[in-house]
Amino acid sequence: MDTFLSPDQLALRAEVREYLDAAYPPERVVEMERDETFPDDFWAECATRGWTGLPVPVEYGGRGGGVLDLCVFVEEVAKTCISLSTLYISATIFGSHALHICGTDEQRSTLLPGIASGRVRFALAMSEPGAGSDFASMTTEATTSGDAWRINGLKGPISGAERADVVITAARTATFEDSRQRGITLFLVEAGTPGMTFERRRFAAMKALVVNNVSYDDVEVPDVARLGDRDDGWLNLARLMDIERTAASAQMVGVAQATLDEAVAYAKVRRQYGQPIGHYQAIGHPLADGLTDINASRMLIWAAARKRDLEGPCPLEASMAKLFATNMASRVASVAMQTAGAVGYEANSHFVRRLLEARGGELGGGTSQIQRTIISRRMGLR
Repeated sequence: MDTFLSPDQLALRAEVREYLDAAYPPERVVEMERDETFPDDFWAECATRGWTGLPVPVEYGGRGGGVLDLCVFVEEVAKTCISLSTLYISATIFGSHALHICGTDEQRSTLLPGIASGRVRFALAMSEPGAGSDFASMTTEATTSGDAWRINGLKGPISGAERADVVITAARTATFEDSRQRGITLFLVEAGTPGMTFERRRFAAMKALVVNNVSYDDVEVPDVARLGDRDDGWLNLARLMDIERTAASAQMVGVAQATLDEAVAYAKVRRQYGQPIGHYQAIGHPLADGLTDINASRMLIWAAARKRDLEGPCPLEASMAKLFATNMASRVASVAMQTAGAVGYEANSHFVRRLLEARGGELGGGTSQIQRTIISRRMGLR
């Protein structure tokens, strides 16, 4: 599969793996997930090595990497810990690509160098307790008065919100009878803005990431903080989603590959009836299917990323990649746990953690059902 990657991409992957193997041994990952603490040294290292600048254009101090570069990076990080890769996606990819898609020249020149240097981290506040898959049902509102906007509402769950310096916030600014999607506007809301508060939410996995509800109580932002044209937020987010879904899919390949590698290693040393359990077809064949599925998923993701880099938005390819990758990761993680047996079911087992991470991947960024809906519509069936 490496024949599809450039020498620079192979070097990036090797550099990331060497660093993570040294800095994040399995016991450290268990500890930070248990304690729900995100390691700031990871972010500092990303900045030092130029990884925070990977999605940022060269003219703004970044490395000018494409979506395929991001997928290579994110997959490798997720092999070690999905909390690290998820915050990276939220903090750098969301910000840099949103600014590229609909930011003003002033917004780009102000914020992109900060992303590249690691000084500015983003979060994306789309979902609400009552508006997840049905995003157009959001109730968070922004009303204008002169050159300012006041935002009121509740967003959540939002990945890495309390760690962000800027939260891209979607709010309803108008209602149109002929379109539920129109009338949504995006805003760049700086952390620490009066009226903005965070509540920690806790999930079964990705505990070191930190996920929040974000409350807006008369949060005032100037009109220059508006990201993109008024009432066109849905369209701009749609342009961003294929990048998010492709990168999130790469995470799932990393999760699946890591748990498969651990299952294979265990199957080689665990002995029953006088031989390693990996010698039995009941163990070996499901693991072989897992490796095949992982590589098939990787090809779907790389193809979607390549198309995005060459041609622009690719919602069909991104949805196919996410649907297949997330479902695949759950299957592989389940097979891996079955291979490990009772050992895999222990409280601090990596097999349990990986299974929960994979299952969560089927929910975030648009559920598997939503991806199937997008694909079927692109097929002309709805």
